[in-house]
Parts: sequence; structure tokens; C-alpha cells
Amino acid sequence: MTSTRAIVSHTADVTEQRARVLIVDDEYKNRKLLEVMLAPEGFLLLNAANGEEALASAAVESPDLILLDVMMPDMDGYEVAAKLKGNIATKSIPIIMLTALDDRNARMLGLNAGAEDFLTKPVDRAELCVRVRNLLRLKTYSDKLTAAVGALESSHEQLAAALVEAGEARLMAEHANNAKTQFLRAMSHELRTPLNAISGYTEILEMGIRGTVNPEQLKDLGRIKRASSYLLRLINDILTIARLEGARPLNLIALPVNPVLAEVDSLCALQAKARGLTLSVAPCDEKIVVAADAERFQQILLNLITNAIKFTGKGGNIEVCSDGYDDVVRIRVKDTGVGVRARDIDRVFEPFVQIDRHLTADTQQGVGLGLSISRELARAMHGDLTLKSTEGIGSTFTLTLPIASEASLSPIIEASTSADVSSLRAALAS
Repeated sequence: MTSTRAIVSHTADVTEQRARVLIVDDEYKNRKLLEVMLAPEGFLLLNAANGEEALASAAVESPDLILLDVMMPDMDGYEVAAKLKGNIATKSIPIIMLTALDDRNARMLGLNAGAEDFLTKPVDRAELCVRVRNLLRLKTYSDKLTAAVGALESSHEQLAAALVEAGEARLMAEHANNAKTQFLRAMSHELRTPLNAISGYTEILEMGIRGTVNPEQLKDLGRIKRASSYLLRLINDILTIARLEGARPLNLIALPVNPVLAEVDSLCALQAKARGLTLSVAPCDEKIVVAADAERFQQILLNLITNAIKFTGKGGNIEVCSDGYDDVVRIRVKDTGVGVRARDIDRVFEPFVQIDRHLTADTQQGVGLGLSISRELARAMHGDLTLKSTEGIGSTFTLTLPIASEASLSPIIEASTSADVSSLRAALAS
């Protein structure tokens, strides 16, 4: 018997691209005849002289198609076909059964064994080539489909794994958010207690219960009360954002800008002076009136100025100026501080982000909420807050608010409150 071998040999690269056809027949002359018929087609032709050789060759050579004789000793073609189709590694190889029996029973036995096609001996060369090419083409399509299905299944598995990871990440985020909420609750409670004491004792001093106070002392006591009230509002904002308390609706009114500028100037002047800074707040045109919530407007300006004080070195300058343009007012807070790198400009407005914490002392560092809250408040009042900065030179924050008019006041008071507060919540809940 002739051992399994390649009849036509070419280079390895060419071999990989050619269809491999295994010819199985116990008669040598039959194998040679089929080789001669198929050689012009350019196939890589393999042969086996019996069923055992055929199974061994299919396991090693992995042919693309098998021409299988039915009548062979020891193991006939039906049994070989059944074994090939029963093996997961060879089940997809198409089989053409070659038989001298041209009857229905022989064909049914072959179909039951798993054969895809039949040829009756003596074989016609043209018919042989056509059927082989057709089955090889179908095999190619089947292989591509199988690969595509495998890739799709792999993608589904990866997607499922990604969804599981996303679910786990969401749970972790929820746990982290709950921890943050608990922290904010505890922190706000601890801060409220001394602030209430400060406000209470300030009122006692103002009433003269501890003795007479002079006019200058009354002014200082007033500043202390306003500062403590401001801090208390910040704590309430944190709780509002953390969804622990109901949001206070925005109360948009026609608000002159100059009195607000004068108020923040008096509140921040001593702090700037203590840091060795020059703070100048230029009044604007007395006719300029914005549509804004008074407390929120002041809160934004205080955040911007105290932020400038924090990041401006001794001897630096902080300027606050404003102007009206078309239907908006622009209020700029410009400093000569450390500035912000270009890649960090957008990040400064993200909640709980502190850029370059080493630039400020521990006692001056916050939790990274001030600028985020300020921008969301500005947008809730149909304005905006933007930043232009150069590292090492300074920063300019620009607060834009609409000029007060019937159009800017009436619709917003009733319609925007819940949506704007929701936007404020969402910005820091993420």
C-alpha cells in the first residue's frame, strides 16, 4: 500500500493558498486516474489507500475536500464517512462518495453517513471538476461564516464581560457616592455647630449684652455675621447637591451690580490685605442691572475672589471689573497668580478636582466644589463662567449674566428652577 503523500509539491506559501483534496481508494490505478483528472485544476492532491490511512491523513493534513471510494476492504467508505462526520475536527470537510453502484439504496447509505455528493464510476472528468469546485466554494463560504460566527460569539462574550464590569463599576461608584454623602453629612453637621455659635455670639455682642460696642466694632460684627451666613449657605449647597436636602429655588430679580460688587469688596478686602495682595474692585455703570439671584450672584463672586487670593502670591494684584455688552454683563476677576496649564483649564470646573494642591497651604485647600458650583449657578441663571489662564502669569475668570428685562426674568423664575437645580445636582453627583 502507498503511504499518505503529496502528489504536487510547491513552495510553502503557495501550498497554504491551494485547496487540499484527499483521494481515498484501495485501487492504485483509480487514485492515479483521479490525480490526472484533477492536476490541471491546481489543487494540492493527497491520497490514501484505505480507511485507516484516510482517517490518519484527515487528522494530520486537514484536507478541504475528500473523494472517498465506497467499496474498500476492512473499512468501507460509509464507515469512514461516518467516523469523519462524527469527529468535531473533521466533520465540516465535504465528502464526495465514489461508487460503481448507481442505485437509490447506495446513495441513501452515503447520505446517512454524511456525504455531501456522489459520483458514479467511471467518473467523467468535467463533472468531477465542477462538483469538486462547487463543494470547495461552499466549504470556503462555510469556513468564513463559521469564523464570523466565532468572532460574533467572542464579541458577545466580551460585551457580556464588559457589562458585568460596568455593573460592578456602577456598584462601586454608588458605594463611593454613598460614602461621599455620609462624609458630607458628617462634615456639614460638624461645621454647622460652630457656625451657629459664631452667629449667636455675634448677635449677643451686637445687642450690647456684653457691653457697649462702638460703630467700628458694629461694622466688624456685621462682617462676621455675613461671612458666617455665607459659609452656612455653602454647607447647605453641599447638602443640596448631595441630595440630602431640598434645593432652594432660584429667585431671579432685577439686581443692580454695583451694590453686590461693593459688598464682596468689603468681605474680601481684609483677607487680601492679610495675604499681602492688592484687591481693586472697580464699580460699573450704575444703570447696569442683571437678572440674577442676589445670594447666588454674591456667592459666585466671593468664590472667584477667594480663589484668586488663594492662588496669588504675596505682592500680587487682583482686579474686578465689569462691562455691559448687548444683552449681557461680563464681570471679570483677574489675578497675577500661578495660572493654570492649558490642559487643565476645563478640569478646574469639574467637581472634587483640585489642580496642583501643592500650590496652596493645607489650611487653604478645599474640596474642589467652589468653581464647579459657581459655573452651574451661573448657567442656572442663563449665564456662564469661563476661564482664560496662562501658567505662571495669571488667570481671568469671566462671569456672564443676562441684563434684566421682562424676557430674562419672567420665564426663568417659574420654569427653570427645578431643571437648573437638577443640572447643579447632576454636575456633582457624577
